[in-house]
Amino acid sequence: MNNIFIIGTRAQLIKVAPVIKEFENNKLPVSFILTGQHKDTMNDLISEFDIKTPAKTLIKDKEHSSILTLLLWIPTIFLILIRTLKKYETSNIFVHGDTLTTLLSTFSAKLCHHKVVHLESGLTSKNIFDPFPEEIIRRIVFKFTDIACCPSKNDITNMEKYGHLEIIDTKGNTILDSIQHLNIGHNIIHEDKSLLISLHRFQNIYSKKCLNDIKTTLIKLSIEYKIFFVLHPATLKKLKSYDFLKDLEKAENIKLLPRMTYKRFLNLALSTDCVITDGGSNQEELAFFGHPTIILRETTERTDGLNHNAILINSTIQIMDFIQTKRYLTLKNKPNETFISPSKIILNYFKKES
Repeated sequence: MNNIFIIGTRAQLIKVAPVIKEFENNKLPVSFILTGQHKDTMNDLISEFDIKTPAKTLIKDKEHSSILTLLLWIPTIFLILIRTLKKYETSNIFVHGDTLTTLLSTFSAKLCHHKVVHLESGLTSKNIFDPFPEEIIRRIVFKFTDIACCPSKNDITNMEKYGHLEIIDTKGNTILDSIQHLNIGHNIIHEDKSLLISLHRFQNIYSKKCLNDIKTTLIKLSIEYKIFFVLHPATLKKLKSYDFLKDLEKAENIKLLPRMTYKRFLNLALSTDCVITDGGSNQEELAFFGHPTIILRETTERTDGLNHNAILINSTIQIMDFIQTKRYLTLKNKPNETFISPSKIILNYFKKES
């Protein structure tokens, strides 16, 4: 049976790449499809992970970083996915996580009579509207999943409610394989009194008040700390539309950076005192290294690092106080020294099936 990996975003590619590599190395049949949801640095990531299978890109245009462009993209990519998947005999369709690509690929796979393999399955915040729309997407995808690859016991318990599927206990997230594959975290030069910021979630950037509070907080923190603000395209677009970007550009101690390669980003993050993020992948990655992390969200569906190296704070005032009183120092922990390869566990399951 063919194994078709459908990927839309950078975060998906980072987590799916080590699984593709395991399949390639073990000569299992692989097809690799990019939906075009993200475009920026995708080719760099393919090169970083040395993926040999040629990527079939379904839409080759600019990145979809606004709600309007995503809404226009949805029907087009859905029809193209159906047309593409109809060309294959019954296959395993690997989808990942909780993006629009995940949802559309799942629907397309079922309409074309393929099996849906959901990577990073079972995660839930137990609040249908937070994070939005990710939690809604997950719950829909769970109902159509044939094989669920679950990173933790909690995720397995969540998926056992859907009695129609098979469950693979991957004993961790495939992002651990990505870290190992790229040899991240070695020879890091620490930048004293520095912070890395990475924010892109709907709740933080599509509210003018929230984004203004974030901007004001970063400018105040930059009096004492060097700020590396890595700008997701959607974040950059909203900063410009609200006319906030110029204030950040004027701040002498704030360095605005474009999205960069995965290895460079993580090594930069690890060189700072603390990371402020709203990304689930960042939470998982930094938990592996025990690096101080503030998660700017009300809730998170992930348990990685919580109350060890990571803390949930959904208030810019509280974040300011947490940084200024240096309580982030209490979050520093030793790196994870035990390692199991989730990608190899997934590979071994499908080797038996082939």
